[in-house]
Amino acid sequence: MSGQIKVRNIRNEYIHSFVWNFIIIAIMLIGADILLHQAGPIGDRTMALFYGTDGLITLLFMYWMEKYSVTISGLYEGTVINVLSNIFTLIIVSFVNLLFFFSKEKLIMDCILAVAKMIGIYITDLVLYSLRNNPKLHRKPKMLIIGAAAKNFMRMKRIKYGVTENYDSWYESIEGMTIDEVKAFINDKFPQYEAICVLDGVSEEEYALAVGKATELNKDLFIVPKMIDVGKTNARIARFDDVLTLYMPEKVLSGIEKFIKRLIDIVLSLVGVVIAAIPMVVIAVLIKLTSKGPVFYKQTRYTIGKKEFEIYKFRTMIPDAEKLSGPKFAEKDDPRITPIGKILRACRLDELPQILNILKGDMSVVGPRPERPVFVEQFEQEIENYNYRFEVKAGLTSLSHVYGRYSTYIHDRTYYDLFYITHYSLLLDLKIILLTAKTMLLKSAAEGEDDFKEKTVAQETTEVELVEKDS
Repeated sequence: MSGQIKVRNIRNEYIHSFVWNFIIIAIMLIGADILLHQAGPIGDRTMALFYGTDGLITLLFMYWMEKYSVTISGLYEGTVINVLSNIFTLIIVSFVNLLFFFSKEKLIMDCILAVAKMIGIYITDLVLYSLRNNPKLHRKPKMLIIGAAAKNFMRMKRIKYGVTENYDSWYESIEGMTIDEVKAFINDKFPQYEAICVLDGVSEEEYALAVGKATELNKDLFIVPKMIDVGKTNARIARFDDVLTLYMPEKVLSGIEKFIKRLIDIVLSLVGVVIAAIPMVVIAVLIKLTSKGPVFYKQTRYTIGKKEFEIYKFRTMIPDAEKLSGPKFAEKDDPRITPIGKILRACRLDELPQILNILKGDMSVVGPRPERPVFVEQFEQEIENYNYRFEVKAGLTSLSHVYGRYSTYIHDRTYYDLFYITHYSLLLDLKIILLTAKTMLLKSAAEGEDDFKEKTVAQETTEVELVEKDS
């Protein structure tokens, strides 16, 4: 029986997921067209165009929110993306309908269609998920993570326990090995794994050996870049006479990019004020009723050019929380955090008042998260190229905000910030905004360092029990 168990091909799985989602959406749209092929002033052809556009928009939203990514964390995250994509699609098609046709029949059908697509996609995902995770049919591909333990032990551990949904991973340190020992290690270990992950702490020679062998063996390869290499991923091909060169643009936004970005900030923040007005009033009342002190909290932060400004937040801690402890990051079960503050932090709702900072021009909707001067001084000494993050305005949300969590190390957050600056585009901003909506509904995004430690201890205990059982 064991000979019939196949190794999961993660990349192909998500191609298959896309194809099946496309088929389900197409079936739903054909069914809707049969039930309602015209509505008032909307004729047959226009209705068919409406339905086709509906399906395309839904698939685009799911793609942009990375439903078909190899690093998606599982069925729950996929379901969140499914629901949000259909809600966003419903908002768009309903707006167009009400603006140009005002067809009640079409509006009702759009609502029914959105729910039907959610259910159909969820059932398909559930079936695929169950088949892929059936140990009698498939096993997870094995991933080997290599690096230098002294520099990257905790990152190696985070990667191992961060990919358990899709990979059976293990980490090994090659620190202290001679180059011949590294060669022997690579030749012995790499053939046993389907995927290889190389961290940035290894030497150039070790890196070349690992990448070369993984490529030779046709393994899936993941690379954690060095800080200086982050911008190189945005390199474009240039040619000096007949010599191939790579062109990396300067890390600043052009004048037109700044203008468009500011225009979008104003529009989105004005819309945000209207949408968030009632929730913000409710939150303010709850804060006032459940703890003493002001509703809002102001703190000095840095934005573009290290310009200081006062950031606004809903207060989630007791008044004068740092009076005795001094400046420090929040911890799990931090006694300074109020009961309502825990909920606000988990959902990132304490950041809502920063819409006012965006309107004032202190911040942008998307950009590196603003940091306190006291921590900036520390990070400048510890992290290479940290100051590059001040080339753009601080943001309400960011790449590190949607891909990281509260416990993400500052080095990795800086990697995300530099990647954002060197790859800036309006489409990237849109993608980050969409991913922010997803992130607010994921518990893992609010995971702190203590949560990570508890999770890894639990998983390590399970692994030990399984090993003892097998032996």
